[in-house]
Amino acid sequence: MEKKQYGASTILGDNSQLHIKLVTISDLYGERWIQRHTLWLLVFHALWISTCGGCGRTDQVVAPLEAMNDAARRGRWAEAWQFSGAVREQYVDDCKVLAQLALIAFENQQHEEAADLLMRACRVESFANEDRVQQAVVSALFVGRLFDALDFLAEAVNTQPDQTETRRLIYDLLIGLEERTRAEPHGQYLVKRRLIDVNLLTSLCNTGRNPLEPTSLQKMMARNPDDKRPLIGKALSALEKRLFQDAMMILEEILEAHPESVQAQILLGEAIVGATEFDSISSWENRLRGEFEREPGCWLTRARVASHRQDHAGAAAAYWQATERDPLLIAAWEGLGLELKQLGSSGSAVTSRTLDAIDNRIQQLEQLKLAKERFIRSGNISRVTAIEIGLTLAKLGRLWEAEAWLAVAHTLPEDPAADVVSARETVINRMKGEMPWQLREGHPELQLDLSSYASAANQEK
Repeated sequence: MEKKQYGASTILGDNSQLHIKLVTISDLYGERWIQRHTLWLLVFHALWISTCGGCGRTDQVVAPLEAMNDAARRGRWAEAWQFSGAVREQYVDDCKVLAQLALIAFENQQHEEAADLLMRACRVESFANEDRVQQAVVSALFVGRLFDALDFLAEAVNTQPDQTETRRLIYDLLIGLEERTRAEPHGQYLVKRRLIDVNLLTSLCNTGRNPLEPTSLQKMMARNPDDKRPLIGKALSALEKRLFQDAMMILEEILEAHPESVQAQILLGEAIVGATEFDSISSWENRLRGEFEREPGCWLTRARVASHRQDHAGAAAAYWQATERDPLLIAAWEGLGLELKQLGSSGSAVTSRTLDAIDNRIQQLEQLKLAKERFIRSGNISRVTAIEIGLTLAKLGRLWEAEAWLAVAHTLPEDPAADVVSARETVINRMKGEMPWQLREGHPELQLDLSSYASAANQEK
């Protein structure tokens, strides 16, 4: 399937010439992004002559606007900016004029102002102009406002759910930050609408954490030092190296400035447990509310704390909660299986059939992980391995992903050992009616309900 290339790019200002500047997403998230992101954004003519979908009032003749435009046409940007206050006051709801103001702000090195004006223009027209939405995102990234850009993109796709390029952009940025809970609904939306490629599929069927390249996030910090959230890359790097004390210091710095950061709070719990500082865990648990509990990482930490306290019922319940939120998370299934086996001799109500199903799922997840690693090592071209990934996903009850992988396998170099047609037909024949993303029927491990375990554990305390 031929697909338009797009993504988050940045601009390098050169005010002496009005020509396109491009830097790929690799400047933000590393070399693995280069092939996907090459969108040209924030170009003079794109802002100057773009239509506003009927939202503007530029047929009115207003002296400040005429004077501003005349100065801009002559390249006298400082003079044009002198009229910006009067123009903005009168044309506060005119998306075309706001975009013109953004250009003039950018040419006057008022980059924060340019970002705000472009985001305002998008909101005025209810995000109807997808090119302008991505221009606004780039302008925000240019000044290091990565997390503002993410909030803006979320607002855009909520308002215009069918803007698939915008949705792919927010998906890629969230995956790059390891914010999988927020990213996955966007990825699922794209797969169901057949907007698939190898990079999307490999990032979706993830069984654990990918190493995050923190250098790009450090660049965001350099551009916007007041926002500490890009330090999350440094914290993740410390966790990967098992430098738990370092990770805790970084995460506390983030939370001091941004106490609402769900990701920082979840990772702090992981770091505390990794450092075996269990005396500090109660303080951490007291901060968890609402959306924190939607994160599988929250339940993994709770499970490990309960296991440390020899509370096997509570640990099993917490691991189960993690599997409910992410059925591909190997660590959660491994922990659940171990805790249930610990409970076996003390009257666990879980059947041997369910325990066998858990073990089987762990084996399939390991197979999926290894197959995906082999596929990446092949340069993303092995048809045989793509089929193996698709069939393994089908065994896991994830038919949407399975069929997408087999569709991609059709586009890969032919291999006499790879019968992609029959493999795909097998999966398609199972896809009937309103297919959920994750099938539970036929998967005993996904039909567990261990909520009573948590209640019993709490009563015993």
